[in-house]
Amino acid sequence: MSSASPAPSIIQRAVLDRLPSLRLPEGARVLDAPCGEGALALALSAAGYDVQAADMDPAAAARLQGRFHMVDLNGKLPWPDASFDAFFCVEGIEHLENRFLFLREAGRVLRPGGKLVLTTPNIVALRSRVRFFASGFYHRDSRPLNETGRRPLHHIGLATFSELRYAIHTSGFSLAEVAATHAKPVSRLYAVLAPWMYLYTLVAFRKEKDTAQRARNRTIRRTLFTRALLFGENLLLVAVSQNVNKE
Repeated sequence: MSSASPAPSIIQRAVLDRLPSLRLPEGARVLDAPCGEGALALALSAAGYDVQAADMDPAAAARLQGRFHMVDLNGKLPWPDASFDAFFCVEGIEHLENRFLFLREAGRVLRPGGKLVLTTPNIVALRSRVRFFASGFYHRDSRPLNETGRRPLHHIGLATFSELRYAIHTSGFSLAEVAATHAKPVSRLYAVLAPWMYLYTLVAFRKEKDTAQRARNRTIRRTLFTRALLFGENLLLVAVSQNVNKE
């Protein structure tokens, strides 16, 4: 393992702060994908977990050695069903071509009741909404993508909270926690817009006729106007695998 271990980022530190609330078993087998340079995987290993890591960039291969796997997360994951107690996907899903395929694969390799910890840019934050209104581009998507070729670091799959919630709930998971990794002080300057946006959203949601969906929409609306979603830079979502048909 390389002696020059990278320090966890502010987003990765927020994920590590959530470990106690996940209540993973001692020595739990966990997957970190995409793992980047390996900072989170190393921290999870230091916390006593049995870590496997994956990425299509080999930056962490030397540090993680046998725990690193070259994997394209756009396809099938190279692990059997029910292999892991937890799956950490930090700033990864927004780079993928098909979030539904990825989430189904995540559910497949997780054990029943396993935890998926997901972070991604929060494009429904007030500052991001204003940027979209003015430019047509969300936060973390501030200019058109280079079209000369596919690049793994392009944010081709940015999604709103409600889109992510839909994908999670229709891919075999139950959303257990919605939080933000961190917020920047400048985001508070946009708080004056929140009451108008709340009223607009309230009116827009009234168009739903299905009684059960109206109840779900009330939950979504409340979540959209929490501090985490109004001001957070990145979403931090925790979902629980509901697949009970695995061995």
